Amino acid sequence: MHQRKLLIKKGAEADIYLIDWYGRKAISKVRTPKPYRHKSLDDSIRKNRTIHEGNMLSCAKMIGIRSPFIYFIDPVRAEIVMEFIEGKNAKEMMTHDLAYRIGRYAGLLHSNNIIHGDLTTSNFIVGKKLVLLDFGLAFHSVRNEDKAVDVKLIKTILKSAYSSVYERTFNGFLKGYSKMVSAKEVGRILKNVYDIERRGRYARIV
Repeated sequence: MHQRKLLIKKGAEADIYLIDWYGRKAISKVRTPKPYRHKSLDDSIRKNRTIHEGNMLSCAKMIGIRSPFIYFIDPVRAEIVMEFIEGKNAKEMMTHDLAYRIGRYAGLLHSNNIIHGDLTTSNFIVGKKLVLLDFGLAFHSVRNEDKAVDVKLIKTILKSAYSSVYERTFNGFLKGYSKMVSAKEVGRILKNVYDIERRGRYARIV
């Protein structure tokens, strides 16, 4: 199927390869076997998670999120072959305007009750369009608490990695987010973010 492949990222759940797919550059994401799980259970988990990620990528596209096109899914090998995205990683070029665009994507997902699960600047590629990657942890939910976890994660990253421009970038994110989510809902979600942060502070004190 694909003979040449280069490992570009080794993750806890999956390995990411750059491959040649019928003459074009592509990405192969392979969920690696876990020796601590019974083989039949492990095979089932990896198969189901692979299919689920493919479905979540399709759901994101249907609502207008630019994400990689899927070329091939092999549930048995727990592999997804998808489009290679040209561009720069958002984590290398964070600005107010980029944070605004990221906020719009997050708001679009949440207004359609999709939780990304790993909403970090590393999962956005800036090219001709903004592209959102890695839907391996994505799921459907109507709960504001789940949406707040996404928002809390991006807030934490902006605060720690871009401290000098944190206020500006997080405000940009919220402006973009608020374009897609009602003001009332945003207020509820931000209250949940605050509650999560407060629980974290309390846990550290105790």
